[in-house]
Amino acid sequence: MNEISAIEAVLYDISAYVVERYGQRDSLVVSTKASPTDFLTEVDITVQKRIVEQLMDIFPADVLIGEESGLDYFKGSPPSRCWMVDPIDGTQNFLRGLFPEFGVSIGFLVDGNPVAGGVLFPVSQDLFLAERGSGTFRNGKRIHVSQVASLEKARVDIDFGALSYRHNYRKHAEGLLNVVGQVRSYGCSVMGFCQVADGQQDAYIPFNVKPWDVAAGMLLVQEAGGVVTSFQGEAVNPFVSEKIGIVANAQLHPLCVELLGIME
Repeated sequence: MNEISAIEAVLYDISAYVVERYGQRDSLVVSTKASPTDFLTEVDITVQKRIVEQLMDIFPADVLIGEESGLDYFKGSPPSRCWMVDPIDGTQNFLRGLFPEFGVSIGFLVDGNPVAGGVLFPVSQDLFLAERGSGTFRNGKRIHVSQVASLEKARVDIDFGALSYRHNYRKHAEGLLNVVGQVRSYGCSVMGFCQVADGQQDAYIPFNVKPWDVAAGMLLVQEAGGVVTSFQGEAVNPFVSEKIGIVANAQLHPLCVELLGIME
């Protein structure tokens, strides 16, 4: 089994469990992590455990990095072959959302760069898959970023994240907020990436994302014709996820860099 086939199989395998537990979310055991709104549930832990077990059974020599259970730390240079797992991206939405805006993400990297990735939204059963050089697909149909070239006509997801650093970034986003036609904030990084890849929105501006938030998503966008960079327009990869700030179609990307490139 190759990497993209494994990603698809593992995501579908975990889907029924996530949907079942979403229906039982009022009875879940919930704790907090870095902030009062940074939630952790038993579902996050179980999903990651199952994904890790399946991937390690297929690729026992590979390195695996995940958001939970102590797998979020690694030493040294990026490993040659590495998996990054986000068991539930959008846990806040999983627990409290009327709409199921959360996803499960798996990215496979070689020498620090994503070469295969997938995101599944379990409730809607929308599956996004991409391989380096082969395009991006939603439920088997090839997708592309939008062609919107004007910020005044654009729909943009701006994710300020936790309160602890929101004030620092708000002033940097002011120029963009003053000109963008539609602003959204879904609170789910993988949804931001997937919506740009599918042309459902035109840009996604995240602040302080983690490696597992972006490992699959950035490949989905790039293979759909979009651009993922730092605020200054520099090349990035998941191991420097803290630099990632602009996810956009090719027309809007330079406009976003012009407005947000002052970020230090």
